[in-house]
Amino acid sequence: MESYTIVVKNRTFASLVGFSYESVKDAKKGSLMANSVASWSRNVPTTKEKFYAKFFNKGAYSADHSVFNNTITGVITDASGALGYDGKAFFATDHPDRVGNTYSNFSASNSLTHANLASTYLTYTSTNNRDERGEIFDLTPDVLLIPKAMKFTAAAILNSTLLPGSMDNDTNVLSSIIEPMEWAYLDDADSWFLGKKKMGLMATDREDVNIDVFRDDVNLDYYVKIFCRFGGGYTNFRYWYGSNLSTS
Repeated sequence: MESYTIVVKNRTFASLVGFSYESVKDAKKGSLMANSVASWSRNVPTTKEKFYAKFFNKGAYSADHSVFNNTITGVITDASGALGYDGKAFFATDHPDRVGNTYSNFSASNSLTHANLASTYLTYTSTNNRDERGEIFDLTPDVLLIPKAMKFTAAAILNSTLLPGSMDNDTNVLSSIIEPMEWAYLDDADSWFLGKKKMGLMATDREDVNIDVFRDDVNLDYYVKIFCRFGGGYTNFRYWYGSNLSTS
């Protein structure tokens, strides 16, 4: 059985700044250009964080988002456009398989509570654990991805040995069942994701950071540029379940 075709492309990230001949020559040697671009290489990790966070922040957009469009003009067309490989948003309630079944990895209103995490965990492991043929496979999450604002909510659910908020001395069955992971680049203060690390997503690094200085031989102006290429996409929705995400 032929599965879905998944296209992932590398994207170019670059910046250029120019300095007049006079400003460079009149400034302390090397200081003007050096001070102006010193932050660039430090900002590359931030640029990557913001790019990859879009797969989660924009993952439930019903009108799609360009971060999911992997068409390379003149090379290959991404048939799914600005959606996922199955024609759905990354986080959707109706992902199809190849034999007529549908699956949900999204809840628009699902606050992070002990009961909701337990229910989502069961959906993840007992309902979405089907491949494209509808056959069962082992699917177990190991991370709870959260914004900084949910640090203590997650800690109360996952780090206590007894059931949070209960007076009955019940055992907390979710204690340490998954690892909480905070990510400052998540937009929604109440969004959260149940997932499996290093699964379902792909990150590519095509060209490393290159900083170059050159001079225009006609007007004698100086230019400094930074250039790198990387990309990414998602390859299997089943490994991630999103809750409380913006849909537009």
